[in-house]
Amino acid sequence: MKYIVLIGFCLAVVSATPLEIAEDEEGQQYYMVPLSRARRSPGSVTHLGANERGFGVSHQGNILNKNGHQLDGGAYASKNYQSHGLRPDQFGGRLDYNHAPSRTSAFATADHARRYGTDVSAGIRHDIYSSKNFNVGVGGDYGRHLGGPGGNGRHQFGGFIRGSGRF
Repeated sequence: MKYIVLIGFCLAVVSATPLEIAEDEEGQQYYMVPLSRARRSPGSVTHLGANERGFGVSHQGNILNKNGHQLDGGAYASKNYQSHGLRPDQFGGRLDYNHAPSRTSAFATADHARRYGTDVSAGIRHDIYSSKNFNVGVGGDYGRHLGGPGGNGRHQFGGFIRGSGRF
């Protein structure tokens, strides 16, 4: 019964959104979006979605943006229609940090799937040299699987040197 109410609510929201359809000379149709709705989000975005397997919600936003320090975060949760109970089947989150003056960035993520365990990862990247046509950077990352049918996974470390150029 809860799913029927949730699906009915989602359908009501989607059908209540006004869309204007325009057609060109060749018969191709376009959705017209008013300029007031096309403005950029003030720093956070929330998505609700559903498909044939389940539904989910996610939220991303800017947590801090001051003096060259930027911290962004996001989280999600999803539920399969066939599973029982109210707990989400998958959920997780991510934090991204960027320090513009030093050209350094870092991230941390965690993703959990019910009965399959949790994946965690973290990494850092630093651009050693950056110009209009050339870029060299170094970085490293770490990841591990925790829990689930196979138990805890091994620690996985990685490092890289990256370069790119335009000719």
